[in-house]
Amino acid sequence: MSEKMTYKKANTLSILSANCLNLKSPLADCQICQTVCPQNALSFHDEKWEAINCTLCGVCAMVCPTQVFQIDLPYLLALPSQDLILTCTQNTAVPENALHINCMQQLTPLSVVHLLYRHPSVSIYLPTEQCQQCTHQWYAQGFIQQLNNYQIPADKLQIITTAYQPPAAENGRRELFRDLLHRTEDSTKKAITHAVEKITAEFSSRELEQKEPAVFPHRLPLYALYLKQQLPIPKAQELPFRHLQCTACTFCGACMHICPTQALEIKNVQEEKHLVFHPELCINCNLCNAICIQHGLSWENFMTAEQFVQSPILLAHSREQICSQCEHEFYQWPSASDSAELRCAFCR
Repeated sequence: MSEKMTYKKANTLSILSANCLNLKSPLADCQICQTVCPQNALSFHDEKWEAINCTLCGVCAMVCPTQVFQIDLPYLLALPSQDLILTCTQNTAVPENALHINCMQQLTPLSVVHLLYRHPSVSIYLPTEQCQQCTHQWYAQGFIQQLNNYQIPADKLQIITTAYQPPAAENGRRELFRDLLHRTEDSTKKAITHAVEKITAEFSSRELEQKEPAVFPHRLPLYALYLKQQLPIPKAQELPFRHLQCTACTFCGACMHICPTQALEIKNVQEEKHLVFHPELCINCNLCNAICIQHGLSWENFMTAEQFVQSPILLAHSREQICSQCEHEFYQWPSASDSAELRCAFCR
């Protein structure tokens, strides 16, 4: 990083109540944020979340699948693209250009990958001795173990667990020259730089609102980095994403319409209906399982990175069939082998 980045950590918890799963479907009964909040600070009234006495520990931001709660991540993503050095607000022994954020607990492995999609590299200071004394009782080693699932190269991501050692003092003449260079930077240049950064930030937020779904699929940056070959694909490595399996389907479309990130899709392919699954868009909210009338959707084993990039995955397919009772057309997976059993879901 060539110069210190202008950044001020968030001082409030941002709440996007409209993203809550409980508002997207009466079948949802998600209370994970309230369950994990150590301060019991979260309450839900009149279809809105409120936080009282919040310490910005970041646990709710970490566990919520639909990004209802956010602290520093949106600001970090909106920064101009350059190498990031992140550290806890309690850690003072860090490089001068490190960014102090509220508790590191708000970060998940996939949010780190999202930062890598926006920035060339990320370094995170997690000194073991200090993390063991964390007032929020955050388990830094568990976070590091989760990151290992993605096998991110060291030139992209560095986790520093030792105490920071400042480099040896530079030549006094060089320091004087650098100081003079900073002092002679005219105000016009500063004003232009500030204006460009402001426009870039506004454009990024506007683009997010217009082109991306309200609930951001947090696996998508990883998928994009794999496809762009900016991260190696560890083919045999299992990712913490489960396969979705379909054992029965009438192609009613309920799962497709309730999915907040369009991870499920019904397509017409060569006179057949196909139910396909986009694992890179899935947030594992489980609404599809809850709404399926056939109880045909279930989570299976973890998928490998190679399987993950082979999206979309075909879950079910059916040709048009004629009901032997009402004579209306219907679609069914799996297809009945006995023609006498060719009855639509309503007649059955």
